[in-house]
Amino acid sequence: MTDFIPLQSNLTPTPIYHLDRNAPAADLHGGALQRIKASRDLLHSLDCLRLEGINERDLQHFVHAAHLLLQDGCDALDALQWRLEA
Repeated sequence: MTDFIPLQSNLTPTPIYHLDRNAPAADLHGGALQRIKASRDLLHSLDCLRLEGINERDLQHFVHAAHLLLQDGCDALDALQWRLEA
C-alpha cells in the first residue's frame, strides 16, 4: 500500500494531488482545518452578497472553489481518522 493517497478532487485519469497518510496527525488536522475554514469564508462571503445581478459564472466559481476546498479538507480528515484507528 502506498503512503500517498490521491485526493478525490483530482479530475484527471492520473491523480496528481495526494495526501501523505503518514504525515503527522497535527499536520493532517491543520491542513483540513485550513481548507474547511477557507471554504466557510467563501460561503460566508457568498451569503453576504446580494445575488441580484450576480453573474452566474461568478457564482459557479465561488461554489467550485468552496467544493474543492471542502473535499480536500474532508480527505485530510479521512486520512487523520485512518491514523487514529491504526
